Amino acid sequence: MNDVATYARALREIYSLDKFGSNLGLERMHAILQKLGEPQKRYRCVLVAGSNGKGSTTEMIGAILQADGMKTGTYFSPQVEEFPERIRVGGKNAGRHEIAAAYDEVRAAADSVAPRATFFEVVTAMALLVFAKRGADVAVLEAGLGGRLDATNAVEPEVSAITSISLEHTDVLGKTVGAIAREKCGIARKGKMLVCGELGKEAKRAVRKEGKRIGTAVKFASPVRAVVAAPGEFQRKNAAVAAEVCRAMGASAGAIGRGLGSCVPKFRLEMRGNVLLDCAHNPEAAAALANEVARVKVRGKKVLLFSAMKDKDYASVLGMLAPEFDEVIITEVKLARGERAERLAFAARKAGANAAAGRAHAKGGRAPGWTVAVAREARKALALAKRRAGKGGLCTVAGSIYLLAELYGKDRIKIRLAQ
Repeated sequence: MNDVATYARALREIYSLDKFGSNLGLERMHAILQKLGEPQKRYRCVLVAGSNGKGSTTEMIGAILQADGMKTGTYFSPQVEEFPERIRVGGKNAGRHEIAAAYDEVRAAADSVAPRATFFEVVTAMALLVFAKRGADVAVLEAGLGGRLDATNAVEPEVSAITSISLEHTDVLGKTVGAIAREKCGIARKGKMLVCGELGKEAKRAVRKEGKRIGTAVKFASPVRAVVAAPGEFQRKNAAVAAEVCRAMGASAGAIGRGLGSCVPKFRLEMRGNVLLDCAHNPEAAAALANEVARVKVRGKKVLLFSAMKDKDYASVLGMLAPEFDEVIITEVKLARGERAERLAFAARKAGANAAAGRAHAKGGRAPGWTVAVAREARKALALAKRRAGKGGLCTVAGSIYLLAELYGKDRIKIRLAQ
């Protein structure tokens, strides 16, 4: 079997693991890693959790440590364009032959000790194995869900980080910000540093209390002075966390400057012509995106292309975004978790009507027109949104990273698991 066929077979089998769903807990991961010879113990580790910003922060940390001369592995979830972007060494995606070989080794280990291992557990183990085989000096891992029971927490981090905390996955992580903060603090270790980004009062209190219980040194990141290449004010906050983590790892000031000055994460306020791409999928991220969109001056319309998962608070997300747009185009993502267009359109109309009425009240006049259209096929929806915006306008794609994967994914086997 040639490399292409071997990779395709591995990818099919990896995606088939979604039938086991998300099953939090570390027993299976520890068993798999022990069977593999504990690859995660062959390099230093950094763990990054957070409601928003953890992917960008992971990438920034990797860029800084790489600039400081360390061979760095980075692990992300989920992907947008193709599966190998989840596992990178030196800022470059793992090769397809590496992916296939790592999968075969991990699957064999899992079959003997944890046959019901989940997609995320298998892929996390694959990343840890690739980093060991490549001789990485350090691995920077983006946590998938929460922190305490996430598969990535099977490593022993030298430094941990929490970028932000907001209400998310409340059915699993807890009903309050404080409860969620405690779950995320599970990635911290006694005697090690936990770096935190900008947190609200409730989250900050919970982190300090949990940090004291664990015995970790909690450090709240200070504003970064270096030039940050990644666009958006929110990326400066992520950069502050990344810089503080890397100082704790021994990186030089020069490396911090070089890393932040060169790192531009894809699909985070990324402009492609008159299309703005962003991963905003919860109210906190939507508020940050709305602030950035408000600053953009256009000659045409501002049009939002939107889709979301059923389990997300998309009504609040639309409520944040609607005031900045003239029109919304609703589409669907071909996932079981994807929300139906009719429900999204209803929420969009409600959010838009409220926004338009608010603008009219502020101006003392009648509410301006505000329209919502539905195009179920994502690529056709993008074409429609671009036409409605016009050459002098702005088309913004947001609401779910899976919408971006639907539009820009390269893998023939589409992403199936929402982790």
